[in-house]
Amino acid sequence: MNIKELLPIERIALNVQANDWEDAVRSVGRLMVDTGVVEEEYIEGMIATTKELGPYIVIAPGVAIPHSRPEDGVITTCLAFARLNPPINFGNEANDPVRVLFALGAMDHSEHVEALKEIAEILTDQDQFDKLLKAETVREITEILYRD
Repeated sequence: MNIKELLPIERIALNVQANDWEDAVRSVGRLMVDTGVVEEEYIEGMIATTKELGPYIVIAPGVAIPHSRPEDGVITTCLAFARLNPPINFGNEANDPVRVLFALGAMDHSEHVEALKEIAEILTDQDQFDKLLKAETVREITEILYRD
């Protein structure tokens, strides 16, 4: 499982406008639903999980990883990427506002951990992350994310 398999070009969106954090999560979740990797109810599952547990999904400055449980409608392990414009506050003082969302759907704990490792590799390379923030096209995003 690698980032290219988890995150095809069809699940990448730039300049996503959202009214609030729930709208942002719905936007990135829609990319997953529209490509058949999660059921419709998974979107509301991601929102409910965040409401229940708080904005823990904002894992680094400007980055959120919304997700929910497999039984909330995951069809296959997947990621979706959305870059917000303008950024949105999720209620995490230390890491708001959020500019980048990596939505995660995993079939089980093992695949959840593997997908998080893929995201972590991207986020720990500050140069690559800065390029993600500046990229102007989906193609540029794929060139950054799909590097070997």
